[in-house]
Amino acid sequence: MSILEHAEELINEIQNRLEEFERSNEESVERIHNQLEEQRNKSEEQIERIQSEIEKETESAEEQIRRMQEGLEEYHRKVEEQIHKLQEESEEYGRRIEEDIERIQERIEQSREKAEEQMERIHEQMEHNHEIAEEKIERIREKTEEYKENSDERVDRIREQMDEIRDSTENRHSESLHFETDTRVEDHPVEDKVQMLMERYNAEYNQRHDMSTISNTYVLNGVEILKYSGKYLPLDELDKHYPRNEWLQTLIDNNISIENLHDYCRYLNARDMLMRIQKRPKVWTSGLFNITPTENWEIYQDAYINQLVNPEKAPHA
Repeated sequence: MSILEHAEELINEIQNRLEEFERSNEESVERIHNQLEEQRNKSEEQIERIQSEIEKETESAEEQIRRMQEGLEEYHRKVEEQIHKLQEESEEYGRRIEEDIERIQERIEQSREKAEEQMERIHEQMEHNHEIAEEKIERIREKTEEYKENSDERVDRIREQMDEIRDSTENRHSESLHFETDTRVEDHPVEDKVQMLMERYNAEYNQRHDMSTISNTYVLNGVEILKYSGKYLPLDELDKHYPRNEWLQTLIDNNISIENLHDYCRYLNARDMLMRIQKRPKVWTSGLFNITPTENWEIYQDAYINQLVNPEKAPHA
């Protein structure tokens, strides 16, 4: 087959396809035209129905508006009637109020006159009582001056007696302490020192503890770190948490010297603050009492006990 023949076949095939495509397009156009016509008819029918419904709703709305206007007119009429009645009642109520005000003013005036009379009588009574009180105060002052003169003399005598007793006691205690230090301390083990201190001072310490109160506030760099007040913690709590003999032994092991009742009470009372601090971890890390901050309670506790050696730095009263 020659090229021309092949080209003619292609041209014929293309023409056939174009004709077929045109027929298909015409059919599609015809279908679309029919669909559009059908939709237009349906739209016209819907428009007619909608217009009919709108006319019905318009008639219904107009009827409702008419009824509402009639109801509004009736409401206005009733409101006007009520306003008229309220005006009449208000005038009557106003007249009654004016009458009540007049009566109240009369009672107030009567009460004011009575009050002035009572105030006058009270004033007279106060002046009389004031004169009597001044007389009593003058007599009390005279007695106070007399008692003060006598008290000053008694206080001076008591102070002289206390000075004599204190000097005598200190001399006897100093002699006894030196004697015991020279003759007994080296002959007895450390445990005997604890027992000796407890036998000598326990009774007086217990008595003082029950009668004592404490009030401490500690501030560091302008910030309140520790504060408490009231009585010391009960002895049974202190002795349970820090047994007395073990505590004294620890102090002696740290070369802390307990030479008198004051030292004994002071060092045993140090347990009170330590127990309070144990419940406040913020104190451990604050640097209070020149103790190196730490979060370890055992380390803090040992540092606290070491501070007791120096009375000036000791963290307790």
